[in-house]
Amino acid sequence: MSADRDPRMMSREELVAYFDRGGDISVLLRDATRGPDLGPAPAPETVPMVVTGVRLPSTIVRRLDELAGNDKGGRSGLIRRAIDEYLARHAGEAA
Repeated sequence: MSADRDPRMMSREELVAYFDRGGDISVLLRDATRGPDLGPAPAPETVPMVVTGVRLPSTIVRRLDELAGNDKGGRSGLIRRAIDEYLARHAGEAA
């Protein structure tokens, strides 16, 4: 793969390798255009779900996936239920 190959034409694997080698994202942003104005951000209490990141050991993720099996909620559903149970047990407590 040559150094001046257009990243927009690369496969997923080639893109991963490109960025692992320190590839420049400006090549991808060069022709970017501004999207439509979506208006003001909604009030947090009106958003039904918020995406958040949590770092978990791979062994725990594997266990969660095994427990989730074919459950429609999957890994996220298990984590939400566990957090709901924890919050219910500790309602009114301060950290």
